Amino acid sequence: MAKTWILDTETKGTGANVRPLDGAPEKPAERPRRGPYAEAPKKAPPPPKPAPRTVKSSTPLGPGQVRKKSTGELGKILSVDPKAGTAVVRWMREGRTSTVPLTAISRR
Repeated sequence: MAKTWILDTETKGTGANVRPLDGAPEKPAERPRRGPYAEAPKKAPPPPKPAPRTVKSSTPLGPGQVRKKSTGELGKILSVDPKAGTAVVRWMREGRTSTVPLTAISRR
């Protein structure tokens, strides 16, 4: 009777081996592990990162200054429209002017 052969592709690269099927374990978990990395210790998961702070400064703001809640960018109030709930702000970082909702800015 002819032997049945199996291709063992457990190795990396071109190092595949052909071996007889007789006496070969059927499940990959039953195969003996080979190589220097077979019993590598498992690393503990990294600790969770703290939540990012949106406000980077705790100093009080000057008169007429506000801080954008989403990015913490500083700006100077030019005008406020309480009926529409908006304010026109000149942002210090880029020097641009924009109209923003009053809920998007803070005096803190």
